[in-house]
Amino acid sequence: MLKSTIVLIALAIWSAESLALTNSTRDESVEWTPVVQIKSEAPDSTGESLPGYCNATFIAKNILVTAAHCVKLAYISKDTKLNIQTGYYKYVTRPDGQVVRIGYVPKEKFDKHINIEFPKSLSDKIAKKGEKAQIGPDEDFALLWWEESTPEIEGMIESQFVTKLEHAEIVKNIKNYPFKVVSINMFSVSTLDYKRSGDLSVVKWNNGYIHSKSLVRVEEGDSGAPVFVKINNKMKIFAVVKGRASTVFDNWDVYPAVNPHLCTLNKKMPSTMLLQSCL
Repeated sequence: MLKSTIVLIALAIWSAESLALTNSTRDESVEWTPVVQIKSEAPDSTGESLPGYCNATFIAKNILVTAAHCVKLAYISKDTKLNIQTGYYKYVTRPDGQVVRIGYVPKEKFDKHINIEFPKSLSDKIAKKGEKAQIGPDEDFALLWWEESTPEIEGMIESQFVTKLEHAEIVKNIKNYPFKVVSINMFSVSTLDYKRSGDLSVVKWNNGYIHSKSLVRVEEGDSGAPVFVKINNKMKIFAVVKGRASTVFDNWDVYPAVNPHLCTLNKKMPSTMLLQSCL
């Protein structure tokens, strides 16, 4: 866990100059189709309902991975209705024949009542402290799942994730692996290019999470977005976005690792939903 002098912050100042995933670019690759936007709206201890918008990624038909802080209130209140939105970049042809991009638009919007799985260390904290439980940088991970059918995503590819062995190898030689963040962010952008990606160039491993000082920086609205790593020419999920960490002297980005949490949590799910890569 970060020292008490370090505070994890979300950038609350919005301006027309801000850009989600700074130093990133628009990305239309079909490889990132499983990355979606989610909305969780749950009451806090005062009864006030607080909507939260985050990213999540499909790793199976009815399974999403995201950051735990995105669904913390839903977990505590047991108000587990989740809105999921897929999307794509849309182009239109003008009367003069010119083809223009009009932005990233919704394809499907649908609600699911989900089950939420947190790392045991985090669920134990919440059981004791409720909303006051602080989410450490190594445990800000959530596995979301449901059993009902999901016709809205028929034909969608699913993202792969790193296996336990691959995770161990990456941690040993983290500087040798290329990492890419993919985020859908409608809140901290100055254009309609909501779906963006960027490469992490300056990273190190720090007890369960990536510590990044790359040119690509996360902004408010990027939470839960996946961090992919290239292994044998395949892009697999290695981590998710938590946010920025800061001291009075410095700041950096935090990306909690997916493994070993994912396969441990997958064991709690119905036998029909066990992930092949975890067996």
